[in-house]
Amino acid sequence: MRFIISILFLVLCACSNNTQYVKKDFDSSNYTKLYKTLYTNANKSSNETLLMQMQLGYTTFGVFRPSFAIFDLDTAERKFNQNQQSGLLSGIFSNVGATFSNDRAIAYRGYIYEGTLLNLYKAMAYSSIGDDVSARVEFNRANDRQRSAKDYYQKEIAKANQKAIESANQRDNAHYENNVKDSDIESILNEKYSNLKNFAIYKDLINPSVSYISGIFFMIDRDYAKSVDLLKEAYGISNARIIAEDMQILQERIEYQDYPKFTWVVIEDGNIARKNGIVISQPVFINRINFINLALPILENGNPRFNSYQVNNDYAYKIVSLSQIFASEFEKQLPTIITRAIISAIAKFVSTQIIDSSVSQLSGNDSIGLLSGAISALTFKALTSVDDRSSVVLPDSVWIARVENTSDNVAVYGNGRLLTKMTFSDECNSMNNRKKDFESFRKIVKDGKLSDRISFFKKNVYENVLCRKTDNIIYVRVLKNMATNFIIKGD
Repeated sequence: MRFIISILFLVLCACSNNTQYVKKDFDSSNYTKLYKTLYTNANKSSNETLLMQMQLGYTTFGVFRPSFAIFDLDTAERKFNQNQQSGLLSGIFSNVGATFSNDRAIAYRGYIYEGTLLNLYKAMAYSSIGDDVSARVEFNRANDRQRSAKDYYQKEIAKANQKAIESANQRDNAHYENNVKDSDIESILNEKYSNLKNFAIYKDLINPSVSYISGIFFMIDRDYAKSVDLLKEAYGISNARIIAEDMQILQERIEYQDYPKFTWVVIEDGNIARKNGIVISQPVFINRINFINLALPILENGNPRFNSYQVNNDYAYKIVSLSQIFASEFEKQLPTIITRAIISAIAKFVSTQIIDSSVSQLSGNDSIGLLSGAISALTFKALTSVDDRSSVVLPDSVWIARVENTSDNVAVYGNGRLLTKMTFSDECNSMNNRKKDFESFRKIVKDGKLSDRISFFKKNVYENVLCRKTDNIIYVRVLKNMATNFIIKGD
């Protein structure tokens, strides 16, 4: 009985769920408080450190300024790379207690789409301060990471399932394989996740916005061969007419030295799909037929802010649903999640049954037996909780538009409502200002004071002037009650 009390104490103490606080701050549009919540939790050791660190970088990038996010994104990427190398799924079972753990008590390991965005945002952040060498490296890493995702999961899923069974069998030699047959997993998928197949449409896990933004960057940087391949990839997935037009612009630049300048607009809208949970009853064979409860994650729909965008007089093109990218990767992880849930539930069920029986036989005391049963039930419930952690601050979708620099301005509208406007000027000096601001922020980061970071953010205003003489890339983040805009490339 002491053993089961120890497990209960461990689970209740180890299971933090700061995601609920992040949701509250984000949904209430309190972005300063959100930053403080993320910063505090990213800088302490917990099972959610990586998740908090990634969201700290994402939030800094979209709300305060891209270049200010470099430090947090870099820290998050190092942690994510360690997880990907050890196994996003199989690495869970390196923990000897993984079979018994509440899923939320296991360290958050992340999704490849999240790691890809870490590299993409770092690339755009470096580009915004004119460090094109570092930007190229990060764009390449982002594209390499997502292109390897499909093959990675094919190997990782098989490895994780085998490790799950081995981890369970090492404890009590139960034949878990009989209860995690493909037919059992498929039955749960068909019954509880039938709508996921229509939502998870990116089977190769390629985010076309990563390819597209990279392709435009390389076009402006005159690496035309790389730009061609990336724009082709983006067009092949999204079929957006604007990308076909960009490919024509690229061809003209290959053929002619003199060409018009453009400003490309990248709009990130709303918030991404989130995890929730369901509990289902599943029959298993343990000496006889028993029913166990499985706590499984499900995805809610993403939450768009607007359903159409217009830049000046032209409609923007939606080129990707990040919620569907998330769903596509979630679908690949789901069989392993279900397998682990079944094995974990069986292990807990068997253990609590053994302990209850042993306590009753040894004590001969009905009241002690009842107490043991109550503790077992409480422990089993505590150990059977849905892992609903995910990145809640990311956008639901990405839209793109293009404006020729002969225009007077770049005005972005959501459902006909003006969100932000930037004017063109022949005086091009914003790059120097961004570099100075970045160096000032670097010093603040070294000092390590959260209050100084917040004060610095409040002093920085969004840029509203574009250089007419250069090609530009603008990033616009549309949130619940505000829209931010930053220059990603251009003087």
